Amino acid sequence: MKQLTFLTYIVAALIIVANARNIARQEQTNFTIATDVAYTDSYGNANKLDIYYDQNNLTEGVPVIIYIHGGYWCEGDKENDSQIGLRIQEEGYVAVIPNYRLYPQANTIDDMVEDIYNIVQWTVQNIETYGGDYNNMTLIGFNAGAHLASLTLLKSVLHMEVNNNPLGSLVRFKHLILLNSQFTFEKNERLEFEITNMRNTAALSPTLEYLNNYADAKEHLFLGKTGYDEVDILKTQNDKSIFSFGADKISFIECDNDTNNPIGSSQSMISEVKRVVYDYEIVKRVFHGNYDYVVEGVKTGDEEITGNFMRLIKSSYEIE
Repeated sequence: MKQLTFLTYIVAALIIVANARNIARQEQTNFTIATDVAYTDSYGNANKLDIYYDQNNLTEGVPVIIYIHGGYWCEGDKENDSQIGLRIQEEGYVAVIPNYRLYPQANTIDDMVEDIYNIVQWTVQNIETYGGDYNNMTLIGFNAGAHLASLTLLKSVLHMEVNNNPLGSLVRFKHLILLNSQFTFEKNERLEFEITNMRNTAALSPTLEYLNNYADAKEHLFLGKTGYDEVDILKTQNDKSIFSFGADKISFIECDNDTNNPIGSSQSMISEVKRVVYDYEIVKRVFHGNYDYVVEGVKTGDEEITGNFMRLIKSSYEIE
C-alpha cells in the first residue's frame, strides 16, 4: 500500500512538472502573423505574403517552410491556407504563405515562375527579421503550386531565361515537397481535346461551370506554348549534368483516388531527375484519398492527416 502511494506521488509529480513546462513554454511563445507583406511592388495583392512566426523567438534562427498554394493556375489565395500556416507555426517553424499572379493576371507560366523566384529571394533576404534561418528552408507546393515550385527550382539551376532575365541560383532547400502535381502535359491535338472535353463537361451542370475557367487557363497558358513541361526540359540535359535540383531531398506525394493526376503521374519526372541529377534523394509516398487529401486534412484539423503532413516536414529537421 505504501509502495502504491509512493508511485502515485511520483506520477503526480511528473505530471505537475510537465504541465509547468507547458505553461512556461506557452508564456514564452508569442505567435504572430505579419500579413500582406509585399515581396515586390509590381502587382498589388498578387505579390504579397503572410509570415507566421514567434515574436518572442527572433534570434534562434528556426527552420522556414514556404507553402505555394494550388488552384489550376487560375485560383487560390493565401487567405485560404491560414490553417496550414498556423499549424506549421505551432510546430516551431516560421511559415511563409504567399500569393502569386494567376491567370488572367499572369499572361504566361513564366510570370508565375518569376513570382515564386521572387518569393524565395525575398525570404532569403528578410526572414531573419522574423526569426527564420534561410539556410534551413523547405519548399512545399500543392497541385499547380507544386508544378510551379519545382519548375522554378529547375529553371534556376539551369539559369534559364524567364521574362528575358536569366535566373540565378537559389538557396539550396532542405526539402522540396510536391503534393499531387503534374510535371508533364498533353500537347497540341491531345491538349485541344482535353480543353474541349472540359468545356463540354462544364455545360452539363451549373455546378461544373468552374471548368470553363480551367479550360481558359489551360488554353492560354499551355496551348502552343513551351517552357512549362519539366520532363521535356530534363530530357534535353545530359546524364548527371546537373549537380543538384536545388534541394537535399525531393518528396513526390500521390493519392490513390486522385482523378486529376492518377498514381504514377510523377514517375516520368522521377526517372528524369534520377538520370540527370547527380546529387539527389527522392522519396515517393502514396496516400489513400483524392488529390486534396493532405491539404484539406490539415485545413479541417484531421489529426492523422496533419500528423503525416508534419512528419514529412520534420523528416529534414530535429525540433523538440
